[in-house]
Amino acid sequence: MESMKIAVIGAGNMGSQYALMLFNNQVEGAELAAITRIGKNLQEKMKPVVESGIPVYHSAEDLYAAVESGALNLDAVIVATPHYAHEEQIVQGFRNRLHVLSDKPLGVCSRQARNAIDARNHFAPEKKFGTILNQRTIPVYKQMKEIIGSGKYGKMKRVLWVITDWYRPEKYYSTSSWHATWKTDGGGVLLNQCPHNLDLLQWICGMPSAVQGFCQEGRYHNIEVEDDVTAFMEWADGATGTFITSTGELPGINRLEISLDEAMLVCEDGELRICEFAPELGMPEAEYRSTSSDFFRNIKGEWSTLQTEAEAEQHRKTLQNFVDACSDKAELLADGEEGIKSLYLSNAMYMSSWTGKKITLPQNRSEEELFESRFEELLSKK
Repeated sequence: MESMKIAVIGAGNMGSQYALMLFNNQVEGAELAAITRIGKNLQEKMKPVVESGIPVYHSAEDLYAAVESGALNLDAVIVATPHYAHEEQIVQGFRNRLHVLSDKPLGVCSRQARNAIDARNHFAPEKKFGTILNQRTIPVYKQMKEIIGSGKYGKMKRVLWVITDWYRPEKYYSTSSWHATWKTDGGGVLLNQCPHNLDLLQWICGMPSAVQGFCQEGRYHNIEVEDDVTAFMEWADGATGTFITSTGELPGINRLEISLDEAMLVCEDGELRICEFAPELGMPEAEYRSTSSDFFRNIKGEWSTLQTEAEAEQHRKTLQNFVDACSDKAELLADGEEGIKSLYLSNAMYMSSWTGKKITLPQNRSEEELFESRFEELLSKK
């Protein structure tokens, strides 16, 4: 079977990695057919690609013009450009009836992601629309999702995710041509570092129904966007949660705790620990709570550690999944409809912080339009 011809739009830090995986035949059934604009600091790294004769286009517009003229034959594109460019480049991919895989996030605001989804449905409904949410391949998160989805330990009561291992020095921001401004980047830690965490949060626990966010802009760095966030969440069934992230704390941790009716899950340092209550209590926790007369019993539960494998090939496996899905050999790891969900969460956290109000997440198309209009209005003032 002939290999899929894939172009990478945006050969920056991540795009260059995707291009080299394709170029070095690390993705079965796919080959690198073209790239656009190689970052200045990546010229040496990408030299083998350029010297091979693979075409390098100045821009996405030039690449798509070559497709439209018949000068370039493609099956798919990978979009790995700055956030604001994603919508138009995804839409153009579907206009040209190509499969599209986009890096996270799908845009700055959820409307951009929804417009991209609508474009696929209108121009190329038979084509695949994937989102690079590679952390869904990590075994420990897959295991947490399976445990909660099984209902083995009952419903979720509370979730706490503290992700402060995104530490960045000042020069991370000052040496970038587009990071850390509302106009060019569209946000800070929520939009750059945390789309994966926000995606995993709703993928594992389900989508919250409301969010209260507190985003501190330039708390630790000389930037106008947020580098420190605390958000409170509510779920429709009464569960609550807290999400904390920062690029200015040391030593930094990544700890996800999920409290269930009959167990506590703790994920940290790639390890998943489970505390079960029933073996110690001899009955369901709710029954013990309603019948026990031992007011001060120290209930520790029974702890065990689930062994999971490390995942060192997240991005390669995500690209392989996309290629396999395009050939109907696999289900997409995350499609456009999934990719929009982390934007709903980040947009709601921003809105809440800017207005000082709790934000209800949209439940239907009309609510989405109101939500998006309000977010865009607030963002335009930044």
